[in-house]
Amino acid sequence: MMNWSIRKKKVDLLSIEELFKRYYPRLFEFAYGLLGHEQEAEDIVQDAFVVFCEQQGRINWNDQAIKSYLYTTVKHDALNRIRHGRVVVSYQQRHQAPLAEENLILDHLIHSEVIGELMDALDKLPKGCALVCRLGYLEGLKNAQIAELMGVSIHTVKSQKQRALHLLKQQLGAAAFILLLAVLIR
Repeated sequence: MMNWSIRKKKVDLLSIEELFKRYYPRLFEFAYGLLGHEQEAEDIVQDAFVVFCEQQGRINWNDQAIKSYLYTTVKHDALNRIRHGRVVVSYQQRHQAPLAEENLILDHLIHSEVIGELMDALDKLPKGCALVCRLGYLEGLKNAQIAELMGVSIHTVKSQKQRALHLLKQQLGAAAFILLLAVLIR
């Protein structure tokens, strides 16, 4: 002889399975319409049935009340996920701008430090090499313009640049020199 509570559980499980088959497609369409995301819609509907199973002792077993409960549960969960998504997007937008600004500030800081090191190194070069470097690399003048300004040949400007780069590489070391070149090419 079967215990009444065991029989009731079997009936409840069958009823829940029937309810799932009847309402799942409708609830899925409802959730998908709100969210536009298939996997989230499936999760919400499944969660609604889990909550229903946990709360079924408190819910009136008439069909309209169950249907209303399931739709309301899906609606609230979907709206909560939409609100959460908005909060996440807002947070990301607020915190990405400062990060971009920090990167820009860091770039300027590094650039300033490299230029400072370059100025110190240029002060240690012979005057002609230092002047050619300042005019060519820092002020952006062409070799012909530098030659005219200094009253020397273009060949002299080119050889002074080469000599300056060689001396800078010796002064700064290979790693710092490569960093310097990156800043100068900028």
